[in-house]
Amino acid sequence: MAWFLLFVVVGGAIFAVLAWDYRKKAAAREAESQKRFAALMRVQTAAARAPEPSAAAAVPVPGAPAPAKPSTAATPAPVRDRFLGQRETLLYYLLRTGVPDHEVFPNVPLASVVAVPGAGTEREQQLRRLAQYHLDFVVCDKSMRIVAAIEVEPAAGAGAAGERRFVADTLNAAGIRIVRVNPAAPPRRDQVRALVCGPGPSGGPPAPG
Repeated sequence: MAWFLLFVVVGGAIFAVLAWDYRKKAAAREAESQKRFAALMRVQTAAARAPEPSAAAAVPVPGAPAPAKPSTAATPAPVRDRFLGQRETLLYYLLRTGVPDHEVFPNVPLASVVAVPGAGTEREQQLRRLAQYHLDFVVCDKSMRIVAAIEVEPAAGAGAAGERRFVADTLNAAGIRIVRVNPAAPPRRDQVRALVCGPGPSGGPPAPG
C-alpha cells in the first residue's frame, strides 16, 4: 500500500512538472504570436496613412495638352539649292551636247577612278587620301571606260595649286586624260569632242564614240 501511495505521489509530481512546462511554452508561443500580430498591424496602419499618388498625375485632364515626349527623330539636314553650281551646270550641258555618245558624271571622287594596288594599312591610307579629292566631271564611253577627267579652272589665286598638282599627277600615273576648262572662256560645242577625246588618227578629228 505504501509503494502504491509513493507511486501516486511521484507520478503526480511528474505530471505537475510536465503540465507546468507545457503551460510555460504555450504562454511563450502566444506572446511571440501577439508580438508578430502587433508588428503586422503597425505596418498596415502606416501603409493606410501614406498619401496616395495624385490622380491628376495619372489621369490626363480633358482638353489639356499632352506632356511633351523627348524626340528621337533626327533633325533633317538642309537641302542644297543646286546640285551643281551655275558654271558647272553650263559645262555639264556643254559636255552632254558636245559628246552625246558618251556619259558625263559630275562630282566624282578621285578614289572611284584610280585603282590602288596592294593591301593592308598602306592601301587604306592611300584610299583615305584619295577620298579627300573630287573631280568636277568624268567622261566615259558607252562601255563605261574612262575617257577623260574634266577639271574647272579655279578663280584667280594659287591657294589650291598643291591639290591640283596632286590630282594631275595621280591621273597621269593612272593614264587618265585630264582636261582643264576655263569657265570664263569655255570651248565651243564643235571643240568639245577634240578637247575631251583627243585628236583622231593622223592628227585628224577624233572618231565618234
